[in-house]
Amino acid sequence: MAKEKEKIEETARLTRRAFLKYAGAGLVIPTVIGMVPDIPILGQVGWKAYAAAQAKLSPEWWQVASKYGKPTGKYGKVGDPVTLTIGYQPYCTPYWTSSVNKQAQIWTKYLPKGSKIVWFRSLSGPLINNNMLAGKNQIGYMAETPALRSGDTVPCDMISVTGYDVGETGAICVREDLIKEGKVKAPKDLEGERVGTPFGSYNHRQALTWSYQNGVKTNLLDQSIELQVTNLRAKNIAAAVTWEPYSSWLEQRGIADRWITGQDMPCTCEKYNPQAVKHTFRVVGATLAIFDWLRDRPDIIGAYLKAEEECRDMLNNDRDLAAYYISSDITEVHPAVTRVNLDMMVWDGRITPECKNHLKGVARLWREKGILQSDRSKDTDKYIDEWADDRFLRLAIKEMKAKGQWTSDKTPGFPKELRPDQLKRHTWKTYEKIELKEKPWKQSKA
Repeated sequence: MAKEKEKIEETARLTRRAFLKYAGAGLVIPTVIGMVPDIPILGQVGWKAYAAAQAKLSPEWWQVASKYGKPTGKYGKVGDPVTLTIGYQPYCTPYWTSSVNKQAQIWTKYLPKGSKIVWFRSLSGPLINNNMLAGKNQIGYMAETPALRSGDTVPCDMISVTGYDVGETGAICVREDLIKEGKVKAPKDLEGERVGTPFGSYNHRQALTWSYQNGVKTNLLDQSIELQVTNLRAKNIAAAVTWEPYSSWLEQRGIADRWITGQDMPCTCEKYNPQAVKHTFRVVGATLAIFDWLRDRPDIIGAYLKAEEECRDMLNNDRDLAAYYISSDITEVHPAVTRVNLDMMVWDGRITPECKNHLKGVARLWREKGILQSDRSKDTDKYIDEWADDRFLRLAIKEMKAKGQWTSDKTPGFPKELRPDQLKRHTWKTYEKIELKEKPWKQSKA
């Protein structure tokens, strides 16, 4: 295990030196050719020749891939079909690009014919993290908080945002009986009370941020969502800090009230990166990919990112249909809960400068708390600049726009809302009688 950790840290240091070298030079063209040792293909002529030998893939894709080392050919040639195992969390709203991709099979339009995807379902990030470390998951989905930890322990990068909320997908859910009896009215009423949240999650970050901002110290307990529900029912905890769709689902079932959402509080950045544009508490979903595939199969990474973009098109522009596909993946969740969750999100895959400012604030918090510990994250700002790298996505967007397809460039960019209604609190009751149905899907135009 020690040798494996040493290997990971050395790989991260190698790519970091290469990335920072080109970034510090202020180059406009996104290339790190020759900056990673042992890469024999130098210059535009060499890259074009290599790209030609690997079928029709623009040299730009190999320029980005060079950040991760010399191609090995281990995972096939450009255009060869592949089998991917993707770790995803269907019970977490910010990553629902994955559920739409899986259920609507959008990916089949983009990956080479004959390719397969095995979807690994998980209730939280650590299992996906372990699978990525073992090479069992090539791509993984999680919020920025566990994703930062993955980048700290696994040779992987964040290659796109899945989407971001405008403050509402994380909530402090107080037991319904305490609300009805008037026992919890103000922050001080939770002083010393038992509050459950999964440690290392973005809701853990929310709980810590809320406590700091209100000068309240709760008795915070590390609990999975299943334990939170059990303990709320048994009245063993006063509140749970959890994510959508669970928050609205708890409310819909009369177990707890969404007492505080991220809309009601400033973000972590207020303390840990005050230079960021002020915004309410936000969560950013992350798509992660391991170095091996970023290095060897940029064609697959690009194809998958294009599929994600089409999923974001549906999630933004045909929310009823997107809710149908998501609901078919988590059938036990009330359709009204699934549908209302989509009103809370902006589905934008780009890692914009302001998104990076948010990530830097989150990283500083977790480095302070000891969640981030490796050499890769020692300088948190440099870590974010290297790890949060959406250049593959930008190439995918460029090619999609050339074909007249919708892309994330149509969205306003983090942390802005997509529609005015997103600035108010939403309720599942709006869609209480909704009937979700499948219908033909038509992509939006650029």
